[in-house]
Amino acid sequence: MMKKSIALIILFLILGSLIFFNIQVVVEFAGRYIYPLDDAYIHLSMAKNFAEFQTWGITQYEFSSTTSSPLFTFLLAILIKIFGNWECIPLVANSIAGIGLILVFHRYLKQFSQSTYIIILSSVVLLMPLHLMIMTGMEHVFHTLAMILVLLGFQKYLEDKAPRNFSNLALFSIIAVGFRYESLFFIFFICVYLFFVKRDYVISIALGLFAITPVLVYGWISIDHDSFFLPNSLILKGNTNDGIIGFLTRVAGNAYRGISVLILVLILLIQIFRNLKTQKLPNPETLRLSKNAIPFMVFCGFVVHLLFANFGWLIRYESYLVVVILFAITPFVDEVFQKNVTNKILKFGTVFLLLITLYMRFGTMLEKQQLASKNIFDQQIQLADFLHQYYRNSRVVANDIGAITYYNNIHLLDTYGLGSIEVAKLRKNDHGKFLDNKNLQNYVAETAKNEMFDVALVFDEWVKMPDYFSKVGTLTIQNNYMSGGTTVSFYSVQKENTLRLKNQLIQFSKETPKDVIVKIVK
Repeated sequence: MMKKSIALIILFLILGSLIFFNIQVVVEFAGRYIYPLDDAYIHLSMAKNFAEFQTWGITQYEFSSTTSSPLFTFLLAILIKIFGNWECIPLVANSIAGIGLILVFHRYLKQFSQSTYIIILSSVVLLMPLHLMIMTGMEHVFHTLAMILVLLGFQKYLEDKAPRNFSNLALFSIIAVGFRYESLFFIFFICVYLFFVKRDYVISIALGLFAITPVLVYGWISIDHDSFFLPNSLILKGNTNDGIIGFLTRVAGNAYRGISVLILVLILLIQIFRNLKTQKLPNPETLRLSKNAIPFMVFCGFVVHLLFANFGWLIRYESYLVVVILFAITPFVDEVFQKNVTNKILKFGTVFLLLITLYMRFGTMLEKQQLASKNIFDQQIQLADFLHQYYRNSRVVANDIGAITYYNNIHLLDTYGLGSIEVAKLRKNDHGKFLDNKNLQNYVAETAKNEMFDVALVFDEWVKMPDYFSKVGTLTIQNNYMSGGTTVSFYSVQKENTLRLKNQLIQFSKETPKDVIVKIVK
């Protein structure tokens, strides 16, 4: 059997090779690395503005609660302040966090057999998949690492209720929630377990208060700036009250997009029921509760995520669930692969389910990751370059706002609402749908006119532009997988500038990639 240290080195080499290979593929068509999500540039834009202008916003001119991960954006701002405004900072930071995640699992898995060590650690790297989450430039690697530290802290506290162990659990909980609010789903059930099973009433309440602190602090700051208590993205994208049919439709969609996670949950449920059958022990009830503490808490957290959060979008929203479930099923996998276990069905069934998950999460993403970066390069980066040439300090109406704000210093009217709180207030009851919102259309028309906006770069299907806007052309990408729309329309807000914008777009069309189609309205 391969030694654990050798397996660790091999996995690091595999991870490094995957990252290097994907960077090279993107550099070949873009000349530099491009993140596969425009959201990464939202983080960078907000971090840049906070580091350089002390403004927490998507532009340097006003506050906006655009980020869904306040702690990650704050971390990037610190790094930009120290090392300067470098667009690869999220990639480097995520790589370091990824190494940390592997090392934390390495230390945890030392107590188990070599088979379990190799299966679980390989699954963490390949099923997440870790290289993809690193390369998104998003917060998911840090969030996953923080969640594993929460589970380890919870496990340690169950073994020894020393004050230091509770302090660690509380600290990791605060950090995890700071990275993503979904962490509260799991911490809530940790508190429930401590309150009702362990009867640590004070500790349970204290942990809950500590964990919710980032939400309260950020919510207070947002309200103080006339924004929502929750980040705009949670208000606009979350599974909010859209009636029972709308709610169930969203849950069904989550289940479909998260089927790879449901496969792992099947293993988790087998583990829970197997633990419940523990018999012929001095106090089987206590043992059953103890062995199922983390598996049951993870299952409950997964269910709440399924009901109220999101899945999909480059399989990133559920990536932490994959790793959390792998952590929870580790003892079960170790038991199944012990030499004295005669139930071969469990052994081969577990391997089979992991292989299916590998195909669904790793195999299908090999091409899509590169395609996503190509989409962002062809659309968002081209729009950012266009603005940088002609409107870098202008007033712009837009609805995909990451790259265009990071590479420019524009004044922004975001018709989606992530970067403009008044728009978010008008769209919050649309439940993420693009409806014929007359109030929103009137607001865009009046604001663009009163504040003398210059151009609009928008997806027409997201919101109807005012009649006095002059459409001069479109930019269309091929094989769209990641962008919010295939075609972006260019409008001149000021009628007298229509010809100038048209000539600028004609000139710019000579510089775009060959498979990007720019059409001019005659």
